[in-house]
Amino acid sequence: MHLASLSAGKTFISDVARRGQTIGTVHTLGALHLGHAELIRRAAAENDVAIVTAYPNKIQLSPGPEYEFNLEDDIALALRAGASAVISTTDAEMFPPGYRTFVSQGDYALRASGPHGLLKEAVTGCIRWICYARPTRSYFGLKDIGQALLVKRAVADLLLDCEIRFVPTVRYKNGVPISSRLRHFNPSELDELSSLFMALNHFRKLAARGVSCTEDLIESAKPLIKFRRLELETLRIVSADTFEDQEQIELPFIISGVAVGHGLRVFDNIFVPDQDTLLNGPADVWIDLPER
Repeated sequence: MHLASLSAGKTFISDVARRGQTIGTVHTLGALHLGHAELIRRAAAENDVAIVTAYPNKIQLSPGPEYEFNLEDDIALALRAGASAVISTTDAEMFPPGYRTFVSQGDYALRASGPHGLLKEAVTGCIRWICYARPTRSYFGLKDIGQALLVKRAVADLLLDCEIRFVPTVRYKNGVPISSRLRHFNPSELDELSSLFMALNHFRKLAARGVSCTEDLIESAKPLIKFRRLELETLRIVSADTFEDQEQIELPFIISGVAVGHGLRVFDNIFVPDQDTLLNGPADVWIDLPER
């Protein structure tokens, strides 16, 4: 079912709550893809009702070009993946005149995504949806690990009664993480982008063998990145607790890289929360490459 306003969505949510059913939510900007489908499948499997919100967050996407998404396609994908309802809305509903409240977490958002990021706005959008939908559980992909960790922290700090569930990154079999931004990339550029994951995984394997100096790890990984049409913006190893750059590897940490192509920043990362992940790699979900 599609609920095209906040009021219609709230009526549905209230009915579910009255029945005592559990709610799992997946909050999106629209432009749904197979990574979102994995989140939705898990929300549907672990809860009585799975709700997907599809709204291109005005404060997160502005300024910039108009966000490309097709709501009808998004609704169809969400329902196929197991969603009970898709809730959409408008800027007028979400950001009426006088809106002024943001979730502030100091400079953590800046440390996580750099000066061009809008993580404070992304976290604000997620927390507003969680307050609105009152889910039992809300699902976030590890591809966007900075957002996932900051949302989990905000939920704990604000005493919201919601469990944040992390879902492994969904990757093509060449290592590229699924992203709505990839619709701008042709197959040869996807092949080129795959070398970023190879470099990040090289970091992890060397760290598992005992190499602990970040500078040494970065220098050993750079030759693996075979970019011709893309540009490498950053390679980093940061603390998963503070998002500060690490000089020496210490769990938990995040290995991250940013590539730039078609005027877009494309993120990839490997979240290493524990020794098992360090040694064996993350439990990513692998899917076939799109047909050429």
